[in-house]
Amino acid sequence: MSKYFLCALSVSLFLLSCSNLKNIKVSQVEAIWFEYSPNQNLNNGSTFQGEILLQTYDGKQHDVSKNNKISFSSSDLRKSGNSYTIVKKSKAFNDDQCHLSLKYENKGEVYSSKDSMQMNFRGDLAILYNGAHGNNGKDQRNRTTPLLLRDGKNGETGENGGDGGASKSYTAHVWTIESMVYVHVKENNSNNFMKYKMTIGNDLLFNLSGGNGGDGGDGGDGGNGKNGSISGDKIKRAGDAGNGGNAGNGGNGGNGGNLSLFIHENSSAIENQLTIKTKGGHYGNRGEPGKRGVPGTPLSGQQAGRQGYPGSQGSAGYRGSDGSVQKYIQNFDFSAYTE
Repeated sequence: MSKYFLCALSVSLFLLSCSNLKNIKVSQVEAIWFEYSPNQNLNNGSTFQGEILLQTYDGKQHDVSKNNKISFSSSDLRKSGNSYTIVKKSKAFNDDQCHLSLKYENKGEVYSSKDSMQMNFRGDLAILYNGAHGNNGKDQRNRTTPLLLRDGKNGETGENGGDGGASKSYTAHVWTIESMVYVHVKENNSNNFMKYKMTIGNDLLFNLSGGNGGDGGDGGDGGNGKNGSISGDKIKRAGDAGNGGNAGNGGNGGNGGNLSLFIHENSSAIENQLTIKTKGGHYGNRGEPGKRGVPGTPLSGQQAGRQGYPGSQGSAGYRGSDGSVQKYIQNFDFSAYTE
């Protein structure tokens, strides 16, 4: 039951501080829904603004878009803050619904809701089959000297960056009927197909780029050794320095996809509004090695603490391979792709 923005001001009058959510029990929740304006370009690849609203039984509404008690999941929409990108893979030209699930969880209790938003097929059409970017490796924290020990701890190795995802190979057909441009896309070597459309006069993008490799994490610095000391009748040696942690390796870029594109003669003008990306993903950068710690200062006549070693350099990943594009303009029977 998606609700549209009627007026930004009228909505804001009902919204309460998200901090009040800590006092809202699941038993007090009447509804949770996704709200957006239909007066935006809402087609595949479009990025638009939306909000997740929660209403309690007293009629008060809360914007919970960024609250950590709310989880959002959808195979049709990709969320980033209050922005959403349509990534739906439609099986029918008239399928205009993007489905989503919402969940509010507080103190082990859960309120779940399913909702949807409606595409209007206006604006540019972006077919996004690019590979996902690899995650960056975690940086390690710098180490210290244990309270009861003399030597500094060794820094831990930074995590390796994740590899970027690869795109695949596709065959696409494009044609025009009256005021609409239709696109049928088939994944090669499989039975998967997708159907898209847009109003005539807009741009068409195929993104089959490989995902970028993630950067390697930094190694942690080694801890310092304790200084030599005398405590009562005990003489304590100077502590050794901890070694720096090794740098994490960068992830590899994913390979770009391949596209065979057939443009019907009645859509030849689309060439001037067409962009195809098949570049391989960038490699991930290596992390920075951790610095060695400092040995403790010895007392007169004591042996100096051992010097630590700096961490080893990581390696950058490899760039992904570029994909290919084959483009044809011809008169084909598009009725075979409309069923």
